[in-house]
Amino acid sequence: MVQKRSVVAGLLICSRFFCNIMSKFLSKDQLFMSLEILATIILLSLFLVLIITTNYLYKHRGWSSETSRKFIHVSGGVLCLAGFRFIHSHWYVLVLCSIAIAILLVTFIKKSLPSIHKTRRISFGSILFPIPVYFCFLASKYWNNEVFFYLPVFLLTISDTLAEWGGNKWGHRTTSFFDNQKTLAGSLCFAVSSFIICIFAIFYFITPSPGLLIGYSFVLMLTTTVAELITLRGFDNITVPAASLILLHLFV
Repeated sequence: MVQKRSVVAGLLICSRFFCNIMSKFLSKDQLFMSLEILATIILLSLFLVLIITTNYLYKHRGWSSETSRKFIHVSGGVLCLAGFRFIHSHWYVLVLCSIAIAILLVTFIKKSLPSIHKTRRISFGSILFPIPVYFCFLASKYWNNEVFFYLPVFLLTISDTLAEWGGNKWGHRTTSFFDNQKTLAGSLCFAVSSFIICIFAIFYFITPSPGLLIGYSFVLMLTTTVAELITLRGFDNITVPAASLILLHLFV
């Protein structure tokens, strides 16, 4: 325990020393930009690690394509939610999302990452995911409220995944739509989880009265659930956050 504390203390001293050195050679704006560049590089590296890990689990640990797709979907979303707190300029996010789209598009065309792209039906969701992430981040900066980023991306990361999971688990027991591409069970999972997410996000970032909190959350839940239900082939990754942004702009 003493050894661990000494190591941690040593790392803190080194990091402080490094920051002091950097501050002497760089202006405040340059230092801030350098830290953003560092964060961008780290996030890009972590994204590549996620892709490699997902492919490894699919090929060598017997994960199904469905499980590996859920894993990269959730872990990628969490990476954005946690990592973008260290980036303030939307240009760095644009670079990250553009690189992600390029990698996902090339591997989709070449069919070289079945762990991410293999589905029972045609879906472009994996390629489209970075697009709303960028525009939600841009909206949060333009309108100066982080709810425009966190609420839609949380819906993409959590509710969309739960909708697919619920549909696969209980869909055969409930009504299905669009040639079994959507199910009532999946929509209910999306609705319940999205309502909970909306309650917490709106309370934290907007803090309206209790009546408005419930009202905003209900309208968002209903609209995004319908958007997820009627949009096929992975384009719900676009329609769900788009509907969220429009309604949030009206509310805020």
